[in-house]
Amino acid sequence: MKLLGTAGLLLVLAAAASTTTGCASSCSATPEKLASLKRGMSYDAATGVMGCPGTQVGTQVTHDDISTVEWDGPDRGMVSRTQLDFRDGRLLSFTTGNRGGW
Repeated sequence: MKLLGTAGLLLVLAAAASTTTGCASSCSATPEKLASLKRGMSYDAATGVMGCPGTQVGTQVTHDDISTVEWDGPDRGMVSRTQLDFRDGRLLSFTTGNRGGW
């Protein structure tokens, strides 16, 4: 196995950082994205609108499969959050608010 030199390692790290930064900015909730969400749309369609899968924050297994997925935004970056609620893989509702009661 060939080890990367310092320059090669730096190039790989820079590429990873730019990919992460790009995903984070395209993945945040915006007013335009929220306006495009429609009740009943599939999970795949909703995450397509949002730009990435988000972070699952809750699943309640009852007679219906209910789950909540979260994204940063739309305002103040990581201080605010948007949660989409899905029932049986279909968008039920979404809410936005501040994290931690700020």
